[in-house]
Amino acid sequence: MITQKPRLRPQRVSLLTERRVEIVADIYNDVVNAVAREYGVPVAKMMSKRRNFELVMARNMACYILHTTFKQKASQIGPFFFRDRTTILHAVNNFPKDIEQVPFLKETYDLVMSRIINTHSVYALK
Repeated sequence: MITQKPRLRPQRVSLLTERRVEIVADIYNDVVNAVAREYGVPVAKMMSKRRNFELVMARNMACYILHTTFKQKASQIGPFFFRDRTTILHAVNNFPKDIEQVPFLKETYDLVMSRIINTHSVYALK
């Protein structure tokens, strides 16, 4: 009888490491407050389920900044905005397209990023 040796696949260390980056709630609040201040909307309205253009753009910008700059997963951002992770991913994926179509969004994004970078040491941009 022929016995086969079991194939042992080497463990992939990159898959086993924890990739989640935890940040404190103060950074979430600072990002949301900076975006709300630039758009001139109250934070409570920004967190609401309303879908006005300014509120949606402000919410999308905050999600995009948290996802790209602070390396937060959509499942981490979602509960803070009372949204599902797929809604957060939709916001993150569509925000760069919105910047190209609406010219003042790029200026607003740059202003918010300059405020955030001045107040926090952003490790993702180093």
